[in-house]
Amino acid sequence: MYDKELINKVCKLTFSKEELYRNQTTINYDIEYPFKKYYDMNVIIGAINKYLSKEWDDVTLAHWCCIYNWILRGGFHNDLKEDLNPLEEFLKDVISWDLDGLSFFNEDDYLEEDISKWIENYRNFDHVWQTRNEWSGVYSPIGINDKINGDQYVLLINEKRKEYIIIFSSHLSNNYKNQNEYLKYTSKNKFIKLIEKLKEEKYSIVNWSEEYYCLELNEN
Repeated sequence: MYDKELINKVCKLTFSKEELYRNQTTINYDIEYPFKKYYDMNVIIGAINKYLSKEWDDVTLAHWCCIYNWILRGGFHNDLKEDLNPLEEFLKDVISWDLDGLSFFNEDDYLEEDISKWIENYRNFDHVWQTRNEWSGVYSPIGINDKINGDQYVLLINEKRKEYIIIFSSHLSNNYKNQNEYLKYTSKNKFIKLIEKLKEEKYSIVNWSEEYYCLELNEN
């Protein structure tokens, strides 16, 4: 059995500090299709707003991000059951990686206006997730160390809505052999030209990692 009551409290933001301030590895997680069960962008935004309204301090937000991420990942259990296609799996990794970063959140490292921008980005991510059947894309190593660092930029395109989004990722391998209908490896030059083509065709950008992408290009 998994810790249903605690998981529900974490997902509803109704836990006590005593319940939250614990070693996440001691929790019994739901390992049957947890991402689709428990992912809710309104919950993530609600947690951030509790910090911005001073209801939570930075330590509480950090602990919450850690445990919520582990809930979405089913505690990283070996017997985890999921039915995600490759694009869904990639998007799960993106939000999980972001929550993992926030699990080290310290208020001294960020301005309040920066934190407010996270809300817009999470809404943009959720837009992609909710319309995920409309997206496909390519990925490529970008940046001054692109040959050795293994970091990728993913370009997802929604032809139906004429939108695109650029997402940084460290979860894909260069020239990954198991390419699929959702994500295909391409060269850096083709990747850059495709973005320029989308701009010419008046596609709208959905904000996520484009600022970092532009910085990487300028460093080359």
